[in-house]
Amino acid sequence: MKYLLYTLLLLSTYASLGQTPSERTSASAPERRTGELLVQLAPNADLLPTIARLNKAGAGTVTLQKTLAPDWHIHLLTFDESRVDPAQFLSAARRTDGVQAAQWNHLVPDRSTEPNDPEWWRQGDMNLIGIPEAWDVSTGGLTPAGDTIVVAVLEKGALLTHPEIAPNRWHNWAEIPGNNIDDDNNGYIDDFGGWNARDDGDDPGISNHGTAVNGVIGARGNNAAGIAGINWAVQLLNISNSELESEIVAAYYYVGKMRRLYNETNGAKGAFVVATNASFGLDREFADDHPLWCATYDSLGQVGILGVGATTNSNINVDMDGDMPTSCRSEFLLSVNNTNQLGAKMPSTGTGAVSIDLGAPGNDTYTTGGTTTPNYGTLGGTSLATPHVTGAIALLYSMSCDQLSSDALTNPAGCARRVRDLILDNVEPEPTLQGLTKTGGYLQVANSVDAVRELCNGVVGPLSILEFRTSADYNQITVYYQTPNFEPYQFRVFNMLGQLLHEETVQPVQFGVNYFTFDATPAAGGLCSQPEPQ
Repeated sequence: MKYLLYTLLLLSTYASLGQTPSERTSASAPERRTGELLVQLAPNADLLPTIARLNKAGAGTVTLQKTLAPDWHIHLLTFDESRVDPAQFLSAARRTDGVQAAQWNHLVPDRSTEPNDPEWWRQGDMNLIGIPEAWDVSTGGLTPAGDTIVVAVLEKGALLTHPEIAPNRWHNWAEIPGNNIDDDNNGYIDDFGGWNARDDGDDPGISNHGTAVNGVIGARGNNAAGIAGINWAVQLLNISNSELESEIVAAYYYVGKMRRLYNETNGAKGAFVVATNASFGLDREFADDHPLWCATYDSLGQVGILGVGATTNSNINVDMDGDMPTSCRSEFLLSVNNTNQLGAKMPSTGTGAVSIDLGAPGNDTYTTGGTTTPNYGTLGGTSLATPHVTGAIALLYSMSCDQLSSDALTNPAGCARRVRDLILDNVEPEPTLQGLTKTGGYLQVANSVDAVRELCNGVVGPLSILEFRTSADYNQITVYYQTPNFEPYQFRVFNMLGQLLHEETVQPVQFGVNYFTFDATPAAGGLCSQPEPQ
């Protein structure tokens, strides 16, 4: 059961599965200001005598810092936490004669879906493709079934110790690093933190290019540092030294095997890889000359993995002049060209009404960087356009919609096609891409999110209060709400003074209008009631 608190005028929400606020662990408790206590006195209580009584429990250190709301008798007090046990002091304060309510002075974060990363303002590419709107629904990480979403990044290398990337680095926890043994019997030795396609093991290699690509897909979001990737918590499985075509094929095989193991063991082994990113290629090469490389995309698709590939940074028609991998004819490969941060086609990027699926912003992309020392900077080209699409695929898998991904393990190819269509069918039309790409538009994740909402009859995203409606005589209040989950919720309604008006456990109705009504008359403890002093 989830518990949710609502204040009639200032809405605030918390969810703690099966726990009251006092039962939550310190790790899940909201941040508070040390040594500060908010108290509301009973209307007939005098402030100074009440502080004197509080000082008995607060080791003589309680003082008035500020009166916040005189008419509501609410004050901010300070005390020395080093001289008392904070939990015991709070409990004693709540029992003190004259105190009607007491609580900690919590730090309440903004309810914005924009992250608190200080360099976020530089990421105009994310605004173009509707990522802030998509974050209203999900910021990535897990599927509704609880599968940890993984993206495979094929690169020469990457600085995986970068503080924006390290928290999201994938690890094969069934493997013991550095013991030269294939502990999980997957056919690879010491593939603990990824895999090196040239030298085995998990040496991440060195490449600023790879560091940049990882950042677009999954730089840790909302961590008060740097930037935010499309996914704040996706797992980044890096395949380093994917440079020779033999290494590329071997890399794709590794990724495909890990996903197949995951499907076959229902998650006991392997990795739930949903997409691969290839920000590399060969100019003016045709698929017929690279059949093994091209064949990997159909093989990956059968186990549920979509490939995403960057086209050339030359202004050529790929249909006529060729390009690898974007001339491969696989339904499981999405080919991407480059736009500016307004969505218009860049002068130097490949086109092709048959070969190129869509555009994405790559020009002057601000992202993570570094080979030995972590930093930030701008890179451009299709190399940076492509990971936007890869990241979008992973984000869609995290949306709370059973119709989207409930069959990801039992019908992986069908699920992958569904996600592909949500990307390609919901691009933003762009005149400079019309006739030059299959879709005639650029990636628009917010449109794809709206399509998932439609697929799930609108019940996607966090629980939200839609409306408070009062009866004509103000004696009844009806609360309308929307939720993607259909487990019981416990609603608690408080007035502006923090006084509990109503408490009720409600079972949401799937695909129906959800609401509950309660009595707000004073006799029922409603809006105008005045509780007795404690």
